[in-house]
Amino acid sequence: MSQKQRLLDKESYQKQLKQKQQKAAIERQQALIKQKMAQIQAQSEGQPENDQALKVVKPKSKVKPYLFILILLVLAVLPYPKVIVYEKLGVVAESIYIPSRFGSQDFILDSHYQINLDAQQRWLYLCDNQNLKQCTRYDVVEVKGFFAAVKLFFTGSH
Repeated sequence: MSQKQRLLDKESYQKQLKQKQQKAAIERQQALIKQKMAQIQAQSEGQPENDQALKVVKPKSKVKPYLFILILLVLAVLPYPKVIVYEKLGVVAESIYIPSRFGSQDFILDSHYQINLDAQQRWLYLCDNQNLKQCTRYDVVEVKGFFAAVKLFFTGSH
């Protein structure tokens, strides 16, 4: 009779077939949902049903906070460069000055001379490394901060 019905009323047969397929798909989904709910309930009771129910929860990595703290410590310890604008006989120059830390020498990036900076008197002494008695004194016009030093370094006019 199903073949007879299919031949006589093809459109209604296609509708019924589609409804059966949808109903079967819904039943499969509901069975899967019930299975998952049973697994969750078993996990909450502390008795997993099978190995698939066990999920390994990875602890959060502590590398990022430690790396951040390390970077902050390095930034706190490193000397901050400054831009020093100095002048002698009307000629003005600016250079990136790196102050000393931990016994290292002060230096200016564009000079091989030894640096002595008297911040209170606003004088800069550039001394020859071979003969420290030959020093040239410059008047410090302005001291700019870290960001000015970064800008000067990357613009390439040092």
